Amino acid sequence: MEQNEPALIKRILDGDSAQYKVLIDRYKTGLYHHCFKFVRDEDQAEDIAQEAFIKAYMYLERYDSRYRFSTWLYKIATNIALQQLRKQQARPLTDDELAAIISTLPNTDQLAKDNELAMAIATLPPNQQQVIRLRYWQGKSYAQIAELLGTTTGTVKGWMGRAKLTLKEMLQ
Repeated sequence: MEQNEPALIKRILDGDSAQYKVLIDRYKTGLYHHCFKFVRDEDQAEDIAQEAFIKAYMYLERYDSRYRFSTWLYKIATNIALQQLRKQQARPLTDDELAAIISTLPNTDQLAKDNELAMAIATLPPNQQQVIRLRYWQGKSYAQIAELLGTTTGTVKGWMGRAKLTLKEMLQ
C-alpha cells in the first residue's frame, strides 16, 4: 500500500502541499480509531487526529524515511493523546499511572500494520475480499465458504491463493 509513499512525501516536501491529502485519506480512519482508544470521546479523538496530521505536516522534513510514515504519524497522535489525558486529570499523572494507561493500549506499530493490511484487503477483487473475511475473520472452513458463496472448494482455494499472493506483494 505504501509503494508510492516516499515519492509522495518527496513531492510534498518539494512544495506540492496538495498531495498531503492523499496521506490524510490513507490514514484518517485508522488514526481516528487509534486516538479514540485513548480518550473514548469521538470529538476529542477527531481533534487529536486532526492535530496529529497538522503536526506531521509541519514537521514532515524531520520524518525519517527508514521507517513507515504511519508509525511516525501514530506516534505523534499518541503523544498528543497522552498530553490531553494529562491535562484532563485534576492532578498530574504519576509515572505508574501513565505506564498503566500505556500498557492497556495496542502497540502503534501493530495498529499501523493492521491499518495497512485492511487497506490492502480493500483493494482486492470482491470475491477475494470475501474469502479472506470469511476464513480469517469468521473462521469458516473452505467447504463452508464454498457453500456460502455457491461455488466449489477448489475455486475458493484459488481465490484465497491469489488473494494471499497479491497481499504479500502489496505489503512487502
